[in-house]
Amino acid sequence: MTGSGRHSGLTAGKLTMVTKSEIIDIQSQMAEDLAPQTDRLVQQTIDLCNLNSDSFCPPSLEQTAAAVDGLFGAHFESVSHRQLPATPWLTDLGEFESVAPAKMLIYHTRPSAPLQFLLTGHYDTVHRHDGPFQNCKISGHQLHGPGTADMKGGLVVMLEACKAINNSPLADQIGFTVAISPDEEIGSLASGPVLTSLAKDAHFGLTFEPALADGTLAGARKGSGNFALILRGKSTHAGRKFFDGRNAVIAACDASTQLSQLSDEALGITVNVSRIAGGSPENVVPDLAVVRFNARVFTTEQMNIEQRFQGIAESVASQHQLDVTFQGSFSRPPKPMTPDLRAMFDVLCECGQRLEIPIQYNATGGCCEGNNLAAAGLTNIDTLGVCGANIHSNQEYADINSFVPRTQLTAFLISSLLAKQTLR
Repeated sequence: MTGSGRHSGLTAGKLTMVTKSEIIDIQSQMAEDLAPQTDRLVQQTIDLCNLNSDSFCPPSLEQTAAAVDGLFGAHFESVSHRQLPATPWLTDLGEFESVAPAKMLIYHTRPSAPLQFLLTGHYDTVHRHDGPFQNCKISGHQLHGPGTADMKGGLVVMLEACKAINNSPLADQIGFTVAISPDEEIGSLASGPVLTSLAKDAHFGLTFEPALADGTLAGARKGSGNFALILRGKSTHAGRKFFDGRNAVIAACDASTQLSQLSDEALGITVNVSRIAGGSPENVVPDLAVVRFNARVFTTEQMNIEQRFQGIAESVASQHQLDVTFQGSFSRPPKPMTPDLRAMFDVLCECGQRLEIPIQYNATGGCCEGNNLAAAGLTNIDTLGVCGANIHSNQEYADINSFVPRTQLTAFLISSLLAKQTLR
């Protein structure tokens, strides 16, 4: 198979030809070197996860970025701390505030090598800086803690796989760009354009979101967008001039019902109304409500559902005689199962057989940076991190026994993708 992205036309003359037996020997040595590293990888993950990295807390993000950089920086030829632009965030008062994300960490090694990989991950988590879930604990083979699976454990796997390749005879043929973002959990609104740009210089993408507890990876992914309706009515006294008021909460409920009815299980379309903010004292007709909702679709054609959202906004405004503003967009387009992606999974399955790791992958409604890379034309597998479960909850855990096998699997995948270009 050949890679995708700007350099999709690989020039065979730039690659040093290797034999299958040479690749097998190199991979065997990498697997042997990685085998005893579980305790170290788990401790690195604990150190990262005991630092809160709430997506909305800049001080927490800054200290975590420094810790991540302390792990990664020495192993790459160049380091860039890219300050991302501020992004608007809608408050429950219907106003926009500016959210300034922390730095995006970008590392390069051997940018002129004939085969280029873009490896991505994030250091922000959904766990609030003032919440109860702050520290790690080990229970059997489970490492419980905020971000253990999603995805600080994945960052540790990513780095260790890069180091394995860097220490192998294949290193001079493989270049790495590593991009670690601070805003994936809130949609990659600031880091997304950077990922799109970096994707154009790579042949293959690898992202280190967690696999399921049984090791199942994500194949095709739905696209996702976050949206809102801002409803502004007229406030009046509920006793004296009730009928002169325009109740924004009632209109919000009407809009929410209509939005929810757009979900279609057969077509794979979901519209999840997740939050309605607004209200007033009981003796006042409420004049403000904000409806937040998420939409997920399997095809790019289905993204035109945005037009129906706009139509509902206009209809509700007319029926309830108030102002309704629709805002939002699909920040992550769908990631289909393409022939190139299937071929990449075929290579991963071969690697799994060598390592005696069963490889399964299924379509999922979840989304991640892999969607962004695919939209930029870069073939990628995006669940190469640790195995785990209960992400986005206080029961999140990573499987301790998966750290080394997932690192070995990634190192084998990288070297096998090179081998597909060079075998003689």
